[in-house]
Amino acid sequence: MKAVMASIILAVMLVQQPSPALDTVIQRATAYVAKYESELGNLIGTEQYLQTWTSNRARKTQRRTSSDVLLIEVGHEWSALRKVNRVDGNKVKETENTFEESFGDSPADNSKRLVRMKEDSTRYNLGDVLREINSPTFALKLLRESDVWRFSFEKTGTEKVEGIPTWVVRFTERGTQTLVHGDHGEMLHSTGTVWIEPETGRVLKTELLVENPYTQPAVRGRSTVTYSPGKTLNLLLPHSMLEHYETSASTIDCLADYSNFRRFEVNVKFDFGAPKP
Repeated sequence: MKAVMASIILAVMLVQQPSPALDTVIQRATAYVAKYESELGNLIGTEQYLQTWTSNRARKTQRRTSSDVLLIEVGHEWSALRKVNRVDGNKVKETENTFEESFGDSPADNSKRLVRMKEDSTRYNLGDVLREINSPTFALKLLRESDVWRFSFEKTGTEKVEGIPTWVVRFTERGTQTLVHGDHGEMLHSTGTVWIEPETGRVLKTELLVENPYTQPAVRGRSTVTYSPGKTLNLLLPHSMLEHYETSASTIDCLADYSNFRRFEVNVKFDFGAPKP
């Protein structure tokens, strides 16, 4: 009887245990992102990418690409580079080196190569919208200790992601510095949502929305990324990314599916020189 009573008391205590405050959950998420970025390193994987471009006159064009994708650390940021292998099922003529062969021992030369490779990564993009937010880890930056203070947060509900209970937390960017910039350095404030496991701070899903009113026509963009456990790496890795871009002339919808992430073992150093005064 005493054992039964003890079990009942314990169950009541667990039910009545208060949920963590939002500030605490954000602090846990900030600590998680710091640890995550320190462990992420450089990764190479496979990306299956479907793009659909639709004009305001209902004309539609689709393109499927299969690429090697490299998530590479450049300073304190990550760049997503794509080497397209197939377009609409057709093999692309080999004109580029593999990622492993692309970089050398010169940091200055590597920096120049990186710029060219980023340009090459956009060669098969449909439409004329510059996609600055389509790196699958981009939105995690808002939870960095150096940036999180510029955002306000609001818990809007709970939801399971990949079977894991999460808090649905909406964010709004404030201040004079922003994660996203326009073509001429304009500050573009973002909003969106993060799905956070409250007990651990793990981020299971992100959605970033941003608008650029300075272009002609104005552009609205949204990027939604879900994460799942890696098969060979003990990390939550990008599983899929949905993108939506909208102007008065057209819309672009993209779906990226990721697989086979593994370590990129080549040690690459970069040197972009001193900034111009």
